[in-house]
Amino acid sequence: MADYVTVEELKADVPDSPLFDINQVDYDGVLGSMVTAASRMIDRYVGGWDDYFYPSTDTQTRYFDGNGEEQLYIDPMVSLTSVAVSESGGRQVSDYTTWIVDQDFFVSPYNYAVIKMPILSLVIDNDFGYKGTWGTTRKGVKVTGIFGWSLTPPADVEQACKIQAVRWFMRAKQGYQDAGANPNLGEMYFMKELDPDVKTLLSRYKTHNAVIV
Repeated sequence: MADYVTVEELKADVPDSPLFDINQVDYDGVLGSMVTAASRMIDRYVGGWDDYFYPSTDTQTRYFDGNGEEQLYIDPMVSLTSVAVSESGGRQVSDYTTWIVDQDFFVSPYNYAVIKMPILSLVIDNDFGYKGTWGTTRKGVKVTGIFGWSLTPPADVEQACKIQAVRWFMRAKQGYQDAGANPNLGEMYFMKELDPDVKTLLSRYKTHNAVIV
């Protein structure tokens, strides 16, 4: 599985701390484990899957239920290879008919690559096409391509991973206590879930799409 930052990048972000001296490797194993754990927690928090922001470049095929409408929401994709639809209602290999992008349907957002977004849905072209809807067959739409939000982690995802890993490391020094104190502000703080700053950075990536395989 992929880490969203390297230990070296993590240490370079806090150059004033002797614990994170780029030449000090005593904690590299621990930091690496925390980076990996933070990466997977980010995946789960946004509603994605492992390596959601750093997927394999191998294509996958996923199935989706036809919804009887013109627009079908799918798992986020980096790139689309093909779409095949069961027009007869069957689920044998021979029942699926390949539809043509930009003729039978469009990917949406239309300008996904320019605005640095993944493909989120498929929209039937009812101006010039003849497909009508996505049907109502369960597992009736077969989509092949590279699934994930992006081929490489966006900058705010990398930053979220750094923040979570570093704060875990600092909590580890205190025996993973749920509560700590900030002597400069004279207040207590509590940590029982993902760091609030991390949640803010990740808020735009949250999705409610279910992964259907």
